[in-house]
Amino acid sequence: MTHDLKWSDAPPGEVLDRVGIWIVRAPAGQRLAPGGEPPDWLDEKERSRLAAIPQQSGREAYAFAHWALRSVLGSSLDCSPKSVGFLRQPCPGCGGAHGRPAIRDPDRGGEPPEFSMSHSGDHVAIAVAEATIGIDIESHPTPESVAGYLPFLHPREQQWLGARPADELVRDFARLWTRKEAMAKATGQGMAAVMNRLDLTGQPLGWRVRQLLAPPGYEASFAVPASVHVEVTMYEELPEPMPVLAQA
Repeated sequence: MTHDLKWSDAPPGEVLDRVGIWIVRAPAGQRLAPGGEPPDWLDEKERSRLAAIPQQSGREAYAFAHWALRSVLGSSLDCSPKSVGFLRQPCPGCGGAHGRPAIRDPDRGGEPPEFSMSHSGDHVAIAVAEATIGIDIESHPTPESVAGYLPFLHPREQQWLGARPADELVRDFARLWTRKEAMAKATGQGMAAVMNRLDLTGQPLGWRVRQLLAPPGYEASFAVPASVHVEVTMYEELPEPMPVLAQA
């Protein structure tokens, strides 16, 4: 089922890049068995990361997010979600193996889709496109968290947030933060490259950053190159639901 939101930012006559966006909530009742074997569709690195997460709720959120991404990409590639594997492209800043994620050995003919994934709380946001894209979703932080992060932002962002009404500060900080994360993912350079170096109260040079309709208590944004005009379709259900791993 698609969300009511379907829109385009293209002037008449421009070529559209279709973007699919899924913002989905983890279903209740699907749990990882505490101390049990990780799902067999996670790769070795993902299993190591899963094992390193201290809280059970965090492990469950991680597993669901990584299934959701496979579900969406499997549908796009016309293959089983369990057969989708990933690698990391070189970082454009340092050349290290921690740049944008990509599909490993798609072997489907043609160019594989670009994608980005983010999760926060029990929600996951996924974007799939032909063009480079980054997406982020964040739950509203506490006022104390906002105060702790403010000094690390760009000076103009600090000034803008400092002028916001107290009852809007948490929401506006979350919106700004999703813009930063979306840019960090789209460029593949990470938050260090955008934290205090890039003012995202407006549109950054060479990029378009757009806010998305998000569930109550959350904010979401995505970023694409400025040359890209998008036609966005939002979905609220995965192509294939996550398998039941264990009974709660």
